[in-house]
Amino acid sequence: MSNLYTGEVRTTGESMARSTTEVHAFKIFMDEPPELGGRNGAPSPLDFILAAHAGCLNYMTFFIAKELGIPVSGTEITVRGSLDPAKFAGTDRNVRAGYQSLEVEIRIKSTASLEQIAKLKSEIEARCPVSDNLANPTPVHITMKATA
Repeated sequence: MSNLYTGEVRTTGESMARSTTEVHAFKIFMDEPPELGGRNGAPSPLDFILAAHAGCLNYMTFFIAKELGIPVSGTEITVRGSLDPAKFAGTDRNVRAGYQSLEVEIRIKSTASLEQIAKLKSEIEARCPVSDNLANPTPVHITMKATA
């Protein structure tokens, strides 16, 4: 059995829309557009989901291409998510709260053959941790307590 990686972040909310997350030695700021109560001063949490997915796909593209001996000198990755805000807004509890679908386009700078690209895509789809978290149910256990 391999060692498990445990990630952890700590977020402090300044208001409904604005928060700061500490992860390792970094600070990530999140905000919402004015129509959602924010000041549009930073990407939203939903934007960060798309960014995390694109970043992980980039890593896996280079990592697996190297493993397979496929030359890749760059990537351009677009991740687009579609979301119905009705559940989040409390107006329709029958729709999903999160993204209903994600569309990903990965463009690689490479001289790879069609067969190599197909193999690379297949391996990325099977092994990208963020894709796995987005595509499959992940148990989430939330606790809450009040402090004065």
